[in-house]
Amino acid sequence: MGALRLKAEDGDQFEREVAAHYSARETIENIPANTSVQSTAGTVWDIPAPWNELLQTYARHSDVAGAHISVLRLMKGNPEAVASALMERAAQLRAGDVLALEIGGKTRRFPDRMTREELGRALFLAGFENTLVWAGRAVLIAETRHARVLGALLPSSALGAGELRIPGVSGRLIPPSDRILCLARRSSLPKPAERRLKLSVVLPVYNERSTFCDLMERLLAKQMDGIDMEICLVESNSTDGTRDDVLSYRDEPRVRLLLEDKPSGKGHAVRKGLAMATGDIVLIQDADLEYDLDDYERLIAPIRAGQASFVLGSRHSAEEGGGWRIRRFEGASQISDLLNLGHLFFTWFLNAIFMQRLRDPFTMYKVFRRDCIYAMRFECNRFDFDHELVGKLVRNGFSPIELDVNYKSRSFDEGKKVSILGDPPTWIRACLKHRFSKLRDWPIAAPYIASSSAGSD
Repeated sequence: MGALRLKAEDGDQFEREVAAHYSARETIENIPANTSVQSTAGTVWDIPAPWNELLQTYARHSDVAGAHISVLRLMKGNPEAVASALMERAAQLRAGDVLALEIGGKTRRFPDRMTREELGRALFLAGFENTLVWAGRAVLIAETRHARVLGALLPSSALGAGELRIPGVSGRLIPPSDRILCLARRSSLPKPAERRLKLSVVLPVYNERSTFCDLMERLLAKQMDGIDMEICLVESNSTDGTRDDVLSYRDEPRVRLLLEDKPSGKGHAVRKGLAMATGDIVLIQDADLEYDLDDYERLIAPIRAGQASFVLGSRHSAEEGGGWRIRRFEGASQISDLLNLGHLFFTWFLNAIFMQRLRDPFTMYKVFRRDCIYAMRFECNRFDFDHELVGKLVRNGFSPIELDVNYKSRSFDEGKKVSILGDPPTWIRACLKHRFSKLRDWPIAAPYIASSSAGSD
């Protein structure tokens, strides 16, 4: 197939002058997603055919009757200008309409342009969802803030360029080196600034009877200004009676419950919880009361304000003399010292593999916009999921910020489940594998948010 040339069925096409900090001229087309190749009025994207095939494939998966495609090219926009243009475009679109966006990305030559992370925040604030991004190599190299020499040696796929091949799309999807290409859908919800946001608390539970009910009562009593909360509760067939306690909350309106037939690991349960989540923001919470629920507001504040996409609640204070709070087991100092030493090594290892400078990448408190993991492929089932999740979010362009949180560690006698000998090899494997593994599943699924329901795995 040659370059796809489309226009609206009624022939509606127009051009308008735009500000100099965007580009000299901008072409806007609203195109029915099922339009055939007929017109020569204008191309969707002035780049090879695979991208135009991708656009139609994405629009078909949008699963919205009568959805149209809107094309926007902003080659010289700084982040503020692009964000403004997205707000303006969103106001012109209906729920379910598809946006095809091409922008000049941040590179060493053009340091004032937009990064993938900045684009994600701008799309969220403008009211778009289900975002898929492809970035050129110069953009990817510029985003490797640390160890750029190593970044230059890695293939673009390892840096998060986007899927190279997609079923049903001919050819390879390689964007121009200095550009970011993006597909997104106009949400059926008002823009975030015009409504209450929803927080999805993903809560995996297995053998936590001593703390579970206390935690649930605190969660259900918690109120946050401008935030509604749902609890995505995954119970893994506990052997200590925890399931009976879990079932007592099945009729609570804010609880979405999934019952697993057998325990398959914490990572597996978290993955199930992520698949259940319908909120704007996701927060992962354990059932053991090691962490303080009063930290929620601080952790989600940067995401609500559009200042961050991914936040880690660090147990290790950034302040000089803040102390080491990760593990202190009374009467078992040798075990706690061993685990703390392991934490230092694996933190260094993850930072080296993914070119980060994180203090506590394995904290339970991982908070991010749900659209950051749209169509993301996950496979780890145990505590190695921490490594996979952080690594893939980083590769997708979402380097986290870290905020200090309150933390009180519990010992193995109190229910800690990590295996000192069995788990560490899986962490090394997860880092190495997911530096290069496939980021997304395809075909993508893009249904509107489904209603809450209970079920079993």
